[in-house]
Amino acid sequence: MIRKFRCSDLKDILEIEKRAFPKSPYNRFTFWYYASAYADNFLVYVHEDKEKGLNKIVGYITFYPSGHIVSIAVHPANRRRGIGTELVREVLKRTKGNASVEVRESNEVAKEFYKHLGFSLRTIIPKYYGDEDALVMIRKGSESSFIL
Repeated sequence: MIRKFRCSDLKDILEIEKRAFPKSPYNRFTFWYYASAYADNFLVYVHEDKEKGLNKIVGYITFYPSGHIVSIAVHPANRRRGIGTELVREVLKRTKGNASVEVRESNEVAKEFYKHLGFSLRTIIPKYYGDEDALVMIRKGSESSFIL
């Protein structure tokens, strides 16, 4: 189930963030900023286990109203199950199919993930990550007024 971020989600989000981005995870203040400035655009994926009565956050996505994806991560134990795809599709639904994202040039998994969802290379930003270039990937939907 996808829903808006709640303050009580922060601990789980930080754990997912550390596992997904061990070299440079966002801190709690960054997530508080997105939660306060873009509350409608901070979504979490909750895995519901009705047998055990558990609800656990296993992924999240933050994005700007324009569709620019700021951050997306899925807990390593829950990857390759369509969770990231569902999160991005929810963004696309809210932005009429328009979206953009920066991806490390070396991140083959992310590049293929976004290509599979209809994104294509727009430009390259040299040394965006300090030690590495970023590929800016975009997906244009039903609105021709998409601005990166």
